[in-house]
Amino acid sequence: MYLAPSGDRDNLGCVASANRQSYAHNMALKAKLDVFRKQYPKSIIVYADYYNAYATVIKNARKYGFNELFKACCGYGGGAYNFDIFNACGSPSSRSCADPSRFINWDGVHLTEAMYKAVADGFVNGTFSQPPFGSLLSKKRQSG
Repeated sequence: MYLAPSGDRDNLGCVASANRQSYAHNMALKAKLDVFRKQYPKSIIVYADYYNAYATVIKNARKYGFNELFKACCGYGGGAYNFDIFNACGSPSSRSCADPSRFINWDGVHLTEAMYKAVADGFVNGTFSQPPFGSLLSKKRQSG
């Protein structure tokens, strides 16, 4: 977001051009996975929908315990995103927030542990994997 023009935002406040590219990539990937599923019917191929899992957390940030959607926890201490490419997290002028679990972004590039957990929970316990992990586990239990 730091390098993208401010007018290039979607309804979530994210970079629209990057999300369009992600969407196109995911559609192509899902189509190819369908080909592989037909080609290898005895294989289990799981698609983890990172885009929609991430978007769901952004849309419901407070429910997940986040109060900072775009600002980095670790950064130089200023600006809308607490990010400066020349004073990144780890540089002498950077500092970390007191509670990373309230932030989605760790350093403007990487997510916090709390955000990775929220997305992973969406894969494992939610609806963001196809087929759902829950159905795979049920089949495994039934087959012994």
